[in-house]
Amino acid sequence: MTTKEAARLLLNLDKEGARSSYHTLKTRECKNPGLSKMGLPALDYYFLEHRLKTKTKSGVSFSDILSDKKKLEHITSVAKRWNADVDFDTITPRDLLRYRYYAFQLYYGTINQFRPTFARWIFCQMKPKVGILDFSAGWGGRCLAAMSLGIPYIGVDANISLEKSYQKMIRDFEPEAKDKVTMIFKPSETVDFSKYDYDLVFTSPPYFMIEKYENMPGYKTKDEFLDEFFRPVVQSAWKHLKKGGKMALNMPHEMYMAIKDELPKVSRRIQMPLYGRDTRKNKKEGTRKNKAHELVYVWNK
Repeated sequence: MTTKEAARLLLNLDKEGARSSYHTLKTRECKNPGLSKMGLPALDYYFLEHRLKTKTKSGVSFSDILSDKKKLEHITSVAKRWNADVDFDTITPRDLLRYRYYAFQLYYGTINQFRPTFARWIFCQMKPKVGILDFSAGWGGRCLAAMSLGIPYIGVDANISLEKSYQKMIRDFEPEAKDKVTMIFKPSETVDFSKYDYDLVFTSPPYFMIEKYENMPGYKTKDEFLDEFFRPVVQSAWKHLKKGGKMALNMPHEMYMAIKDELPKVSRRIQMPLYGRDTRKNKKEGTRKNKAHELVYVWNK
């Protein structure tokens, strides 16, 4: 089974379903979304195949599993062990794939999609009037949110494989927004941000080398990642951010510490809730409490 076939089988979603998901996001009230998955099916329709090719922190992608007979047999045995009440001899190919994918995520780690509802809420909070710069665009979550609000968006990503998916998403959802969405497919450290107008920087940069994306430049060490990519890109994005604008970065504390002395004092920290294993357990047990979160650090210029 190819990665593309697996993505379509996992999705069980057609273009009209993706459009419906986007329309629901577009008409949502701009409030704190919590763990809302609204809009994720729209993104998965265009980007799930790419996510399946991304290597987790364990160094393995689901695409690797599908192409390796021994690894596929191993993850299938894990799925059967964790779902002893399921008759794997009678389930459909789609259900078999889903059990394998779920087992893969728990065994090797997850590749999460940035929630467009959270990005949309951040945009409503920050109120950009000129445009948004996203120097690690990824799989379209922040772009989709900007499109849903009609805000000009500048996305930068080194993964050239994403270009067609972005083009299709924009054409299918907001064909008239093509003039408001600027996509640049090259490493962010090579982009001259002075050529673009923006009063908000909002992104979720790669967490060092924990996940390996398609066509991502290789960094041998954390120091190399910080010195060649993260610090110079943040400095350039901040330098060309319009006066009165804001920069909001979703990142771990270690990355914040790497740049905090090169920027003014952070003005705000926003908690972004995470849907992890503990949250799934709480949901199963009927509790709503969710302590898992990441931080978005905000600076005012």
